[in-house]
Amino acid sequence: MKYANIYEKLLKNFSDGIISMQDKSNDIAFKGGVKCPVCKNIHGRCPDAVYGLVVMAKRSGNMKYLKAAKDVFLYGENMLCTDGGLYNDAQTTWRYTTTFHETNVIEALRAGRDILDEETKKAFADRAKRMAKWLYENLDETSPANINYATTNALALALAGNEFKERKYLEKAKKLAYYAMAHITENGLLYGESKPHDKLSEKGCRGIDLGYNMEESVPALVKYAFETGDEELKERLTEIVRAHLKFVLPDGGIDNTMGNRNNKWTYWGSRTSDGVTPMFLLLADRDERFSEAAYRNAKMLDKCTKNGILYGGPHYFKRGEYPCTHHVVEHINSIAFALENIDGKYLVKSGAKIPSDEKNFFDFYPEMLTYRAAKGDYLMTVTDYDFDIFFSGHATGGTLTALYNRKKGPMVMGSVTDYVLVEPTNMQQVKDRDKHRSLVPRFVVEKDGVTYNSSMYLHAETSAKNTKKACVITAKTGLNSQSGELSGVCPTVRYSLTGKGLNISAEEVGTAKFVLPLIAGDLTVNKGKTERAEEIFFLTGGFIATEYVVLPDKDGKIDLTVV
Repeated sequence: MKYANIYEKLLKNFSDGIISMQDKSNDIAFKGGVKCPVCKNIHGRCPDAVYGLVVMAKRSGNMKYLKAAKDVFLYGENMLCTDGGLYNDAQTTWRYTTTFHETNVIEALRAGRDILDEETKKAFADRAKRMAKWLYENLDETSPANINYATTNALALALAGNEFKERKYLEKAKKLAYYAMAHITENGLLYGESKPHDKLSEKGCRGIDLGYNMEESVPALVKYAFETGDEELKERLTEIVRAHLKFVLPDGGIDNTMGNRNNKWTYWGSRTSDGVTPMFLLLADRDERFSEAAYRNAKMLDKCTKNGILYGGPHYFKRGEYPCTHHVVEHINSIAFALENIDGKYLVKSGAKIPSDEKNFFDFYPEMLTYRAAKGDYLMTVTDYDFDIFFSGHATGGTLTALYNRKKGPMVMGSVTDYVLVEPTNMQQVKDRDKHRSLVPRFVVEKDGVTYNSSMYLHAETSAKNTKKACVITAKTGLNSQSGELSGVCPTVRYSLTGKGLNISAEEVGTAKFVLPLIAGDLTVNKGKTERAEEIFFLTGGFIATEYVVLPDKDGKIDLTVV
């Protein structure tokens, strides 16, 4: 089948995939729900897919998609409380995700005005009104939730305010949008993925997660600006989108290897959010790089989609892991939004260079204590980000979290140091537990049954020297246990990136081993020796890698080259 653009292909495949997983029984407790093959349940947010399915019905003229939309909407009655709030899942009491369903229902109502029967229109509007009332009364900047909820409620209430002519909703929406805009760092990054939103780490870092920012919060703010016609806000957001654009990798993946909530990171974005598409495409006439970034990310989504279901990373299918349907029921909406609202000339490859295409750059983000650099065909990320380590488990300690080559693709893509079900109903389990290991490079020591590693060390000291030929990042680090105990081993490690590859050298390694999970590329051990090398896989990020374990030489030194 020929498609006009990648977005048409994704909408068709996602819609068919969702229908293939829908419960077809007449039991009202299950009918229309989207079954998840890996989580063995029906995710409570599957009714969010109503918008994407309505748009597919409208564009195709095939009423099977309209029936699917009505059925998945009907399933939402199982999550809806009498006061208008929706449970995130049948097993949780969390209801702030009502804001997402509110947006999708109103957008479905608007998109389907010419194809929805009057009874369905009324049902959509009635639920949206009930949810809007609950959101107005229960969700604001003081709620015990991360800032993505304040930003997305700004959009939800703006939509409700305009749709139902409620000025108080519009007033609160503006307050929430401008509250979020007061949480932008000097580098243009939104912060507040934390409780409280202004919380600082010991090293002065902010709560920042690129996955949530780029797939949820910033797109909501951009959509809010267009919904309300706020031209000044559009201008400000253009610069913020440019700042976040830097984290799109050349193949369309998202470098969220350091984010403070990257336990839900996938290579293409984040598990339970909508996608980067609206953020980039609504502003595409202001910067040609935006449509290019959206296109590349859409291609990555397509690459990770099999049988209409979006898998949680590039190697899930190859590894034999099931896909969680949570991904597809949310990401269908950003694809539908693009087709419903964006001029077709922006839905194709523009050929523009995005920031990560540059052969030589160096960026430092003090708000995340993170360095990003490129030399020739190589890009790397090194982080000492110390925000909420023992909750989310992201890497710190002056750790290499990303290495990318323009010809080979991802070489190193770290994320969390251990896979912990921080949000059990939003994270899937793995089948092969023995081979399920972190993709974070790290120094490791075992003592008396306790594991200490450098990627959790909170007291590292980092510095960088960048020249035209090389970027050298030095970390004086140490090794922590999960509970924060110190091992006494304090290596100094240097990451030297050139156009020829990456050299990793370390001294004062003591008895520590260096673990390097390598997705692609070749490793040469110059000092030390390889103890073992075996294939592993990790759900967060979604890659198969060869895990190299390297022992130091007799002088306590390690020297490696990766090309």
